[in-house]
Amino acid sequence: SQIPEGKQVLVLEDLVLQHVPVPPLNWRMDGPMRVALKGPNGCGKSTLLKTLLGEVAPRSGSCKVSVSCAYLDQHLSRLDLSQSVMTHLNLSHTPLEEGVLRTRLAQLQLGADKVMLPLAALSGGERLKAALACMLWRAEATQLLLLDEPTNHLDLASVQAIEAALAGFPGALLVVSHDEAFLSGLTLTHALVWEEAGWRCDSL
Repeated sequence: SQIPEGKQVLVLEDLVLQHVPVPPLNWRMDGPMRVALKGPNGCGKSTLLKTLLGEVAPRSGSCKVSVSCAYLDQHLSRLDLSQSVMTHLNLSHTPLEEGVLRTRLAQLQLGADKVMLPLAALSGGERLKAALACMLWRAEATQLLLLDEPTNHLDLASVQAIEAALAGFPGALLVVSHDEAFLSGLTLTHALVWEEAGWRCDSL
């Protein structure tokens, strides 16, 4: 997952998002930047993430993502809730041996009693940690994590477990969250901030 210093992660050129009335966005993200996406509800933060994923077409302009990325939202829209976390990881051909994998899952508070259950049987926090494990430990290394309000409705212990798992992630992060305590634990490097006059990027 590690990205060399200065390697291009994504480039946005004259990007205008659907339903977002701001000037075009020109921005480049290089490794290993860790960026908070900030702005009021409805300003296009989630739309920007989905545009990067290719799920939503921009109104105009272009976006190019140069590394492998994975997306995590509070609704876990990418996972089959009838399958267990171990099944998901085996389908992703995880490079980790089973013993190592189980140890890492236990560090996320997903013990032996949880890892074979269907995700639907887990709590919201446990499902989210399972989804994070699927992103971090799949065969194709994730170099860019796109996180959309991942800690909504989680208890403090679950938030801290996710924060700890992300703290050691050596790739790039683009995260939407209103939880300032969670953001402060992610060792962010920049904030991309929405304003009516357009987006601006601040170093932190």
